[in-house]
Amino acid sequence: MKSNRNPFLFVFLMVASLFFIWGFCHAMLDVLNTYFKGLLELTKMQSGLVQTSVFGAYLLVGLPAALLIRRIGYQRGILVGLVILAIGAFLFIPAGQVFHTFGSFCFALFILSVGLATIETAANPYVTVLGPKDGAAGRLSVAQAFNSCAYMIAPTIGGLLLFGKKADPQRPDFHPLLLPYIILGCVVLVIFAIFSFIKLPAIADGGGKAGEASDPSIIKAPLIRQPHFVFGVVTQFLYIISQIGINAFAQSYILENAIVKDASGTETKAPLFAWYESFTHAATPEAAAAYVITFGMILYAVGRFTGAPLARAIKPNILLAIYGIANSIVILLAMADIKMVSWMILPLSWLFMSIMFPFIFAMSVRNLGPQTKIAASGHVIAVGAAGSIAAVLLGFLWDRYHSVGLSFSLPLIGFIATTIYGLAYPCLLEKSAKAA
Repeated sequence: MKSNRNPFLFVFLMVASLFFIWGFCHAMLDVLNTYFKGLLELTKMQSGLVQTSVFGAYLLVGLPAALLIRRIGYQRGILVGLVILAIGAFLFIPAGQVFHTFGSFCFALFILSVGLATIETAANPYVTVLGPKDGAAGRLSVAQAFNSCAYMIAPTIGGLLLFGKKADPQRPDFHPLLLPYIILGCVVLVIFAIFSFIKLPAIADGGGKAGEASDPSIIKAPLIRQPHFVFGVVTQFLYIISQIGINAFAQSYILENAIVKDASGTETKAPLFAWYESFTHAATPEAAAAYVITFGMILYAVGRFTGAPLARAIKPNILLAIYGIANSIVILLAMADIKMVSWMILPLSWLFMSIMFPFIFAMSVRNLGPQTKIAASGHVIAVGAAGSIAAVLLGFLWDRYHSVGLSFSLPLIGFIATTIYGLAYPCLLEKSAKAA
């Protein structure tokens, strides 16, 4: 028994390391958003193009990556993704040393994200089928917890490297950007070498070892006729808009809510924010705000590590609905924009967002059998579509109407949709079974 469990534990940990890599890349986006906005004097809408560059790749690559992985398998798909990811990371060198333009960095991010999208298309469904289906949501939540650990580290690194001194828009210096992405590229090449030498177990999409008898619970109806999948993808789309919108403008929101200017231009800082800035020895308020986000990411990781044990005590769909309700309340308080107060409440949103992606994903691909890989691409495309518009749309609303409430109404919609999906899931799954 022990010999059967250990190889799968090792494989799980190796695949989980990929979650750490793309978590770091995604968390750095939120810091890059603020960095480019300040360095190049971009509007919030323009800075949102950082997210568009990344998630546009997800939108374009999701289905081709799934078709490629269905042809060459999970392991080779991961290797292809790692190579492309490394290339994108190293493209930061010419972007910062030669071109010195916002567009060149967006292009590097796009290539990097093609690699990320390919890896995610392979890794997420692989984790869900690497064991019993009833534990898929919890298993994916634990794997995503490695992603969350990276989310804790990246804002701190970004705060130290990118906001260590005040930017000069007249003489933009992109050198602080190069080191983290050069290191990332080197680490990715090391992981590529390791994955080249190990052999991932062949897993049938229905669960268990390849070649075993098919699971009678597998639903053979086309994906479009399976409500639990279709509504899962729609919910994922709305949730990702919520997550990216909050991540992209959390730093700006914290700064604007925790630091208030009166009519004469005199700044007043929230006492807790001023203490936190001093405690962390932050060189700038922007760096202090990045450290506040780091605290939010700690809550994010806690939520994901506790997601699996909680899912054993509470049905995953019910837990998802509870977290959706809780986050709706948090966002309503953020929309109220109570100066010097609401910024302290916002970090709780990461705690309640923690389980949403893995639970929605695992619930929606349940019982899909051979269609799992294509179903996974539906989520990657949903992530891409949502990410391509979320930051730009929220930035437009913020620039145009100067209204936090109006901007954060989009995340509120996403969390309400998540709540509804969680409550309706048993009925949707039953309808999918009947569709066969």
